[in-house]
Amino acid sequence: MSQSAVAHIETFPPEPVTLFKQLIDAFSKQSIDGLTLMNLATVDEEFGVLNRNVLYRGLSDDDCIIYVTQRFTRNFKNLQANTKCSIAFFMPQVVLPSQGPNPALWQVRLIGATAEELPDSQLDAWWEKELLSSKIRDYVFPCGQPVEYQELVAKHDQFLADHLASGQPLKRPATYTAFKFRAQRWDFLKVGSGQIPDRVQYRRQPNGEWLATHVST
Repeated sequence: MSQSAVAHIETFPPEPVTLFKQLIDAFSKQSIDGLTLMNLATVDEEFGVLNRNVLYRGLSDDDCIIYVTQRFTRNFKNLQANTKCSIAFFMPQVVLPSQGPNPALWQVRLIGATAEELPDSQLDAWWEKELLSSKIRDYVFPCGQPVEYQELVAKHDQFLADHLASGQPLKRPATYTAFKFRAQRWDFLKVGSGQIPDRVQYRRQPNGEWLATHVST
């Protein structure tokens, strides 16, 4: 017989980033290579709204989500022209000890987010954290351009061979950049099998503090 219940976010900290860190830590333990994807939606002059799944890189010193990109990409041009954007994380089958022993699906959204490009002085630290594959992509792969696949593979393989032979670290290219996102609201949704989701939303107050409350789905 079918059953129905209401999910419950049982306890939540006063700061949204604390709950976010707990979820990311729990989810990264079951994801491939500990990597986490996020969906970034931007306003585009040609297509209206564009979204893409990109790699979550971490948090800035002031607890804002970091996004790394190249200055020649469409997403960079979108964020430069209109800093308003939206971010969503989808994390299925997460076991969070503070929420009980059963796995649940979580969705985290940043609402009313504004992108701020990081100063050049902070970019080297993020470049050093990049995987080698990401660094090579920044040098070799054109973004959004038609390519001949075998030529692209050959170009990659030659670049990799030259890099390994040099024994030198790859320097950060001038096109490499990063943004941090400052949100007006953080929205956390939790749901299990046969349940109606529960949501907790953190809303930034005029004094800069957060007000957290359950909201209906």
